[in-house]
Amino acid sequence: MTQAYTLSGPGQAEIPPDAIRSTRAPTSTDKVSPTGAPYAIDQAWFNSTTQVIYNYLGGGVWVQTSGPAGALNTLTDTANTVVSPTAGNIKISGTTNQVSITAGSSPLTASLPATVVAPGSVAATTTLTATLGNITATNGNLVLGTAGNKIVSTSVATTTTAGANSFGTVTLASGTATVATTAVTANSIILLTRQSPGATGAAALGQLSKGTVVAGTSFVINALTTADSTAVATTDVSSIGWMIIN
Repeated sequence: MTQAYTLSGPGQAEIPPDAIRSTRAPTSTDKVSPTGAPYAIDQAWFNSTTQVIYNYLGGGVWVQTSGPAGALNTLTDTANTVVSPTAGNIKISGTTNQVSITAGSSPLTASLPATVVAPGSVAATTTLTATLGNITATNGNLVLGTAGNKIVSTSVATTTTAGANSFGTVTLASGTATVATTAVTANSIILLTRQSPGATGAAALGQLSKGTVVAGTSFVINALTTADSTAVATTDVSSIGWMIIN
C-alpha cells in the first residue's frame, strides 16, 4: 500500500537541485548543465576523484565547501575585497614592491614594507642585488664557498684621481703618490701591494707604507728606504695596487 503526503499551510517547501557528480572539478565555463538548464545558485558539485564538494555562486564561480585537507576557499585583503578561485586556482604574481593576487577579474594587491624581515635565511638561485644602500651582515660573514669565487669591483681607479673608489692602481713618481679619493677616512685600513717594479729597473725599491691621510679627500703612498724609514726611495717608480677597508 502506498501512502501519500501533502503539504499545507502558508509556506512552501523547495526541493534543492540535484548535486552534480563528476570525476573532475568544475571550471568557470561550467554554467549550463548537459541538459541545457543553467546551474542553480548553491547547487553542489561532487568531484568523485578528489572527494571534494563545490557550491555554485553564479557566473561560473564555484567555491570549494568541503573536502580533504580543508582547502583554501578565498583570499581577502584589508579592504575586504574577496578573491575566489578560478578553476580551483588563485594566481599570485609580483610587481615592484607589491604582490598581486588574482582570480578571474577580481585582483588583490598586497604592498610590501620598505624593510622586509625574513624569519630565516634568504637564498637566491642567481644574483642578489642591492640597487641602493648596503648589504649588511649584522652578525655573520662574507663567505666565498666555491673555488673561483672572488670580490669583483666594476669601478677601479687607475690614476691618482680615484673619485670615490676604494680599489685602484697607481704609479709612484719619485717613490711617492697621492691618491685622491673620497672613500678614505681617518680610520681606514689601506692595503698596498706592488703590482710590478715598472721602470725602476736595477734601481732600489722602497718599502711600501701609508703616509698622510686627509679624511674624505686623499691618502699618500710612500716607498721608504730600508736604511732610513723616514726617507723616500726616489728611484722607486713601481705600479702599486691599493684597497681601502672602512
